[in-house]
Amino acid sequence: MTALTGLTRLTTWRRRSSWLAMLLAAFVFIGGSFIASGGAQAAPVTASVEAGANATMVATAPTYGVPHEISKVILPATSADGPALWTQRGPSYPVGPLAVLAWTKTTGQLAYEATNDGVTFFGQTTLAETSFVRPAVVRGTGEGAVVAPIALAWTGTDAGHHLNVRYAVPGASPLKLTLWQDNSFTSPALEWFNSTTLLLAWAGTDAGHALNVLPVSITDHGLVPGTKTTLWTFHSAGQPALITDYSVTPTPGRFFLGWSDMTSHRLAWAVSPDGKTWTPQSPFNEWSGAGPSMMGLNEQLAHMPPYWLGWTGLDAAHHVNVQYALTLGQWPTTSVKATLPETAVGGTVVGFFLSMHDNQMLVAWTGTDAAHHLNVAWIGV
Repeated sequence: MTALTGLTRLTTWRRRSSWLAMLLAAFVFIGGSFIASGGAQAAPVTASVEAGANATMVATAPTYGVPHEISKVILPATSADGPALWTQRGPSYPVGPLAVLAWTKTTGQLAYEATNDGVTFFGQTTLAETSFVRPAVVRGTGEGAVVAPIALAWTGTDAGHHLNVRYAVPGASPLKLTLWQDNSFTSPALEWFNSTTLLLAWAGTDAGHALNVLPVSITDHGLVPGTKTTLWTFHSAGQPALITDYSVTPTPGRFFLGWSDMTSHRLAWAVSPDGKTWTPQSPFNEWSGAGPSMMGLNEQLAHMPPYWLGWTGLDAAHHVNVQYALTLGQWPTTSVKATLPETAVGGTVVGFFLSMHDNQMLVAWTGTDAAHHLNVAWIGV
């Protein structure tokens, strides 16, 4: 596989020293990941472009620049909707794979594959499960094991469009839960609440498309649903976003829930300390037909702006957009935005893993080419 053009750079001694302990802990992973490499690969296509007139800079961000596309890969895989992306945004064990990309094939089957550099993807797995929209994906810690589990959530193609959760450790029989009392018209979101509990979020099929959040425990007896919280005042036009905010410690100390408002399509969000009680925030000054993607990073560890938003625009071409802010208060209204020279089908997703690339992050989307290929790009600031 050809190395990603323009991504290799010297890192500072401060970054290397801060990560020495974690790299030593990760050494066990170097011999191999939970999936043997050698799967689908894609040659990088370099596309450096400044955001130009589409960017808005603020004086409070002197150490970072405008988000801009450095390089990208166009994967062989094609998708019926936008992709889902999990990335290792904070320290965890095992270290790797550093990212997992999941999507719904044009045949309707769910698939996922992994990467450690955003360029070479390996271990593509296709499931017998089907959906008409993208799945949600998270990688687990494996409770100290070298083999990392993968959890997926999706809306089924059955007549009721019921919600499903699958948890699989490679080499073991997967656990599956179908929520026969809950369904959705779009894809769900998935995040870890703790090492043995997942949080599932989705927009309901009620008239107001209210958002719902449900804990799902991983037990020796299978996947066990907890008590559902229905947020009757949060009305979603598409799939929600649900993430842990790594900008605060200890983690998880705060969760973000994002969505596109059902009536206005304005991007809205809420904050929760426990996954149950959600406080709405000032909406973003951005609009999308699909839900947003959100990130909260530890700036000292990541050497990146802490708060990120990605979305597909409502413009006629449906351009890919990203923006960041240096404080939580600035995020909705005062941020640094770039509209990338890319167009997407479905939602755009952003991700970041703690690697040796300073000031760079991942953006993934499904292209508007005739076949709807998956795209993954490195973004610099």
